[in-house]
Amino acid sequence: MALRTSKTDLLIIGAGPAGLMAACWASQFVGMSTRIIDQKAERTATGHADGIHSRTLEIFDSFGIVDPVMRRGVHEVEMSYWGVNPKSKELECEQRVRSQPADLSRFGQVLLNQGEVEQVMIDYIEEKGRVAIERNKSAEKIYFTDHPTHPVAVETKSVRTDRMVNVLQDGTSGEHGHAEVTEVIQAQYVVACDGARSLAREQLDVPLETKSTDSTWAVIDIVPITDFPDIRQSCAIHSDKHGSIMTAPRENRLVRFYLQLTGDSDLERKAQEQTEESPDAIVQLVQMIMEPYTLTYEYCDWWSIYPIKQALVTKYQINNRVFLAGDAAHTHSPKAGQGMNVSIQDTYNLVWKIGSVVTGVAEPHILETYEGERHPVAEQLMKMDAKLVKAYEQKGASISQISRIRDGHAGFMSGVEVTYLPSPLIASQHSEPCAKGITVGMRLKSVPVMNHADGSIVQLTSVLSSNGAWRLLVFAGDLGQSKQVARLRAFSQRFDKQPLLSSSKRTIPLNEWHMVLEVILIHAGARTSVKFIDLPELFRPFDEKLGWDYEKIFADDQSYGHASACAYHEYGIREGEGCIILVRPDQHVAMVADIEDVESLESYISQWHTARHIDN
Repeated sequence: MALRTSKTDLLIIGAGPAGLMAACWASQFVGMSTRIIDQKAERTATGHADGIHSRTLEIFDSFGIVDPVMRRGVHEVEMSYWGVNPKSKELECEQRVRSQPADLSRFGQVLLNQGEVEQVMIDYIEEKGRVAIERNKSAEKIYFTDHPTHPVAVETKSVRTDRMVNVLQDGTSGEHGHAEVTEVIQAQYVVACDGARSLAREQLDVPLETKSTDSTWAVIDIVPITDFPDIRQSCAIHSDKHGSIMTAPRENRLVRFYLQLTGDSDLERKAQEQTEESPDAIVQLVQMIMEPYTLTYEYCDWWSIYPIKQALVTKYQINNRVFLAGDAAHTHSPKAGQGMNVSIQDTYNLVWKIGSVVTGVAEPHILETYEGERHPVAEQLMKMDAKLVKAYEQKGASISQISRIRDGHAGFMSGVEVTYLPSPLIASQHSEPCAKGITVGMRLKSVPVMNHADGSIVQLTSVLSSNGAWRLLVFAGDLGQSKQVARLRAFSQRFDKQPLLSSSKRTIPLNEWHMVLEVILIHAGARTSVKFIDLPELFRPFDEKLGWDYEKIFADDQSYGHASACAYHEYGIREGEGCIILVRPDQHVAMVADIEDVESLESYISQWHTARHIDN
């Protein structure tokens, strides 16, 4: 057995969806060393989670990796609710609705197996080349030491396969040898994404509030052969006699079926035995609920039997050094398709903060906001999940009950209406907001804008890529009015006079291209009303080799219709007033202020920004 010790700034335990998103973020920070370990030999093969909601797709888009997900997955547009007609006693469609309101996000919902989703993130991490996934490596013990900078110790064990000839004790030889290698990794920070049986959670004595029910469910992915008319839609199907199922269409003609098992019949008991006969038993049970429609299959991709169990940790972080995320922090039923999404959104919230602290941009106290922002989300999820489980399992439950619950939580389920409360990273909402369509603490909804230099129309959030930078969006109003031109010039002058702001925009702690604070101008009116070269240099930084930056000035121009002129309307900003909107690296709105209120902006950023990055 070999023993060695190493150091890293960030250690990620677990390479599932939460851990891989953590690694995607960590890949942005050149000044932070990161390792990610996973006890499995390879990624999830198939099955498991399969629903990707709007906010998760927006997050993938911020890394430039949404396209493969959109291409490979099935787009869920409509959901059907089926029940038994009390008069005819026949199964029929009671209601068809959009899967979610169209105005929530420019992305809807996509259905794709977890393994494919993991692969998209793996490809991105490997392309960036800054973080390597270390497989066959498990965390065996985690504890705190008195080390001044790297106080978290994680003892790991890995199995190394060597392609060599080993001489065995009996004198024979073999082609492969296996050696357990033990390594103690000393880390500044640890993100534990190590699942429902989290070693980090258990060894660091984090209490887990658990609520279990007596219900057991089956899930199976098959290529169905059926005459059921809505087989390629997500459905909730209720039979008064045989219970309820949920269906979800998947890639490669697969369909997922969820079925409650009560154990009241020989067929259900056969399914629960989890033998080779279980898939057939599950499908027969599903077919009974779908009567008079028929259902058979020749190919089963994956199946599982699971109990409904809710669990939530009482705290998300230990000593501001170890952070729990994903299933290590919360588990629940899959009824709303939230598991993979909320897990990804956990680490998307967290790791840019860790990167900012390690690279010296922000003070360590910002890490406390992770628990304050994500724990309430999990609490809300538990309440919604309990309602859905009750509605699906309750005898005589109406399909309309399920529909009402889903509709009432559509914004939360999609992830786009999650709102973080005031903290060092979220300012209080102004009593008289100058952007009435913006909610401070919520993610910034994307709108199309026109590039001032070339006239191309782009989504505003495509400019807000996930690279660790904060963005200050300056809505200058109609620059065809001399009053607004004067206000913009005054803003630029006052901005440059603020020591922290002016130094932040020129500091480059992440890599050679990305700034701590990126300033972006969106003006109202025709882009021809003002020349690019006449606008303040704050919005068109110059580089001796690369020339002017043409990607920071945009127009809410009506020349090409509403498709390129809805930003001011959507955000509730008056063209004669304008405003400034500060957006965090995770696209959540941190602050909204009047365009003249530069001092408040400086004061707000000074609460968490490190003084060492201010030029003296």
